[in-house]
Amino acid sequence: MPFLQEQWNTHGRQLSPLRRYSSQREFEADWVGALRRRYSLSQEALAVLANVSVTTVQNWENPQSRKSIAPHNQDRLRDIERELWIKTHVTLLEPCPPFLRALYDLLGSNKDASAQGLAEYLVASMNEQDPERPRLLHWAGLAHSIADPASEKAREYQNAALNALGQAKTALAAAIENEILGSQFEDLLTQIQGPERQEKGRHLLAACERLFQRDHQVAYKWNALEVACRTPLPAATQYELLGELNQLLGENAVRRKIQSDEAYEALRVTFVASASLN
Repeated sequence: MPFLQEQWNTHGRQLSPLRRYSSQREFEADWVGALRRRYSLSQEALAVLANVSVTTVQNWENPQSRKSIAPHNQDRLRDIERELWIKTHVTLLEPCPPFLRALYDLLGSNKDASAQGLAEYLVASMNEQDPERPRLLHWAGLAHSIADPASEKAREYQNAALNALGQAKTALAAAIENEILGSQFEDLLTQIQGPERQEKGRHLLAACERLFQRDHQVAYKWNALEVACRTPLPAATQYELLGELNQLLGENAVRRKIQSDEAYEALRVTFVASASLN
């Protein structure tokens, strides 16, 4: 069965979908547009990846177009989505253990079940104190979330990876930690609002705080604030982090950063209100 046909059938079985569509064609058009937005692709860039014309991509995104997306192009879109997902979530940081290269090859070959089996075996057999364990737990989560972003198993591994951060003190450990944080933050932004998104935001925030306590790098405080703003976590949490940054950097520096970066839009009103009172 062609990829988007399968996605349409899955959507039709949902009891309370986020959006209802009048036809499969409308669903296909929205799916292609969402793919471009998620990975910041222009229509020209997607056309190059799919080896089609820009006009074809425009037709794909037009729900009024009578021409459905051809089965072979649906499958190509599936492969493109997978390639982009792996590119944004996975980095082969050196030195890279052979078992991670094996997982990478399995994911790149659409062998998710094999990747999941290998990851679970490695997690069970690896020593709890092994410095590679956070990265392995992260990859184990990826092996499940690539096929099903809502996977409970993926969430368990992702939270375990975040909880394991902050233990090692090597340069490689810091790079691995940043990769894990970046990947999981991308996942956070694609989750729908609800308890699961809140839980993930809290885990990410706690990981950023642990890393700040270890390295005393202000960047981790900014990361924590971005997580709090974009999850969003309670306003009290946002203002507590804002106060800590004011103490570390001074209010003027913090104001400039928040007013120039859309990530902190939730807090801009604070400075607007402050300015109106002065």
